[in-house]
Amino acid sequence: MRRLIYFTFVAMGLILAGCSDQSSLVGPTQQISQQQGRTLIDLPVSSLDKSIKASEKIDGAKGGTIEFEGTLSKGKIKIEGSLVIPAGAFTGTRKISIKTDKTTASFKFGPSGTFDIPLLFSATISGLDLDGNNVNFVYVGPNGELINIVSEASGINDGVLYVVNAQLDHFSRYGWAK
Repeated sequence: MRRLIYFTFVAMGLILAGCSDQSSLVGPTQQISQQQGRTLIDLPVSSLDKSIKASEKIDGAKGGTIEFEGTLSKGKIKIEGSLVIPAGAFTGTRKISIKTDKTTASFKFGPSGTFDIPLLFSATISGLDLDGNNVNFVYVGPNGELINIVSEASGINDGVLYVVNAQLDHFSRYGWAK
């Protein structure tokens, strides 16, 4: 009888723990975004929209610039920007890639790695019906945490998301959060 009561309490504890807001069953990105009250800004696009991509081989000793532009949602949303790689940012040659996310105002950079000198990223996304002033350009950490990135400027101006010279010291996923 004691075993039955013990197992009943253990089972109830597991059920209650699984239903809590802090449950890891929800996934770390959702947990942290809810705790911070911030999320990546969604793009009003259909699942058929494609990503905008750019890539180029860059000699780390010489540096270089990658520019990209394109449209989504049948031309309603325009995305453009550039990534400046200063001379000496890394050793060797790497194929650097930038790809827009299909559903959020964010970018994935590759390959993974860190840099000796921060790279400078500038971009705009226009054609969005946005307003507000609590928008930051962020790095999406491995556990989903949204970490503000140092830049000359970022935010929303007349419905256009913008970031100017965001300092990227490593590659991962970056975007705008509110």
